[in-house]
Amino acid sequence: MRNNYGEEVNPVGFGDAIGICFKKYFVFEGRAKPSEYWYFILFCIILSLIGIYLSSIGSIPLSILGLVLSYGTVMPQISVSVRRMHDTNRSGWYLWIPIYNLIIIMFFDSSTEAKTSKSNINKSIASKVTIKNDLTDELEELQELYEDGTLSEEQFKKAKNKLLK
Repeated sequence: MRNNYGEEVNPVGFGDAIGICFKKYFVFEGRAKPSEYWYFILFCIILSLIGIYLSSIGSIPLSILGLVLSYGTVMPQISVSVRRMHDTNRSGWYLWIPIYNLIIIMFFDSSTEAKTSKSNINKSIASKVTIKNDLTDELEELQELYEDGTLSEEQFKKAKNKLLK
């Protein structure tokens, strides 16, 4: 699927996600799949826990190392978050709305289109876009109405042809 922010990317493993995120340290273009995003966030959480532990030991060099580990991943976290928003076909600027971006990142995948009030999609075109399961359900419902006698054969054929166009 191609959206406004680039070609679709493939899911990646834990090590690959970390490598990609550090290679794209300041890259805010393109897309990031959920696996890339969540593996990198898991890595950052682990690094932060290690940083907190090192800082709590009391040694100044270990405290500095702990801070570097914790804060050294802030920019890649932001960039992978922006790319994750792009994968859901949304602008990275949505990251400024904290609760909204958590919901989007957690519950929507790349096949979900953004629903905004500024949508320029023509309603007639959007109504023609149907998911295969919805079409199957509608055809089954028509069949039931025909079998119950609610629809005549002519009405059934007309409605069926309309759905299949």
